[in-house]
Amino acid sequence: MTFNTEWLLGSQAQVEALKKKDIWGLEEKDTESEIEEQHQAIATIVARHAPDILCLQEVINEVAAKRLQKALQGKDLQYALHFLESRDTYLEQDVVFLINKSSENITDIKASHPIDPVYPSKCVILTCLLNGEPTAIIGLHLKAVPTEPSAVAKREKQADAVVKQLNRLSAAGYATLVLGDLNDWDPIVPDADPSEQATPTSQALKKMKDYVPGGDDELVNSLKWVEPIEKRYTFNYKGSKTVLDHILLPLGWQDRVSGVTIDHDRPDGASDHWPVILDLSR
Repeated sequence: MTFNTEWLLGSQAQVEALKKKDIWGLEEKDTESEIEEQHQAIATIVARHAPDILCLQEVINEVAAKRLQKALQGKDLQYALHFLESRDTYLEQDVVFLINKSSENITDIKASHPIDPVYPSKCVILTCLLNGEPTAIIGLHLKAVPTEPSAVAKREKQADAVVKQLNRLSAAGYATLVLGDLNDWDPIVPDADPSEQATPTSQALKKMKDYVPGGDDELVNSLKWVEPIEKRYTFNYKGSKTVLDHILLPLGWQDRVSGVTIDHDRPDGASDHWPVILDLSR
């Protein structure tokens, strides 16, 4: 499951520190009750699916991650936190992995940063044995604003860095997935908005899916299993219900896909995104 939690905060002190940087968008998250309401709302969504592997974006530091872990415990869910501070020192937004402790098919879990010292700044790579198979999951939050030229250029540089990771992990024998808020559209898998407004101007997803240039793509977008097409949206981008959050999986795993869901039953105060849940058979 991947879910952008939209500024998941751990305390009022965090809010005040971020506001001093003139960061906006925190006006409805600056009281203890509002912070707790968001944690409970997100925990409600997670409890509905109880995913084995949970990747969250926009978690503000380890304080917020541990607070959500506690909220999940309140719903009888035990998750192990795998936290690394992101290299985004201004917004302080982290990509976080939590692993369901009841999942016996996930072992030898390690979290690491990408080897590139700059890109992507919000990225964690989780490696594990999944049903005994060496597996890597690259959790991402790429540069926002899908069509703004300077954002496009930065996002493509981030995608180039991810491609290097994909080739490195593949050479090391890992089956690798990419997931998170990629802040872009897939050029070949349509979503709920067919208009030009939701047409990619960057090559970010194309680069990552075809990380070994030439021939077929190495990764396939799980979005194609979401039916009907009207349900293919994870964000309302300027009035356009569209998909910015993706799960890309190895081409050879297609026969293992038993279902893909975008959960639109979102409690008030949870986020401005909707989560994507990929179900795989063993």
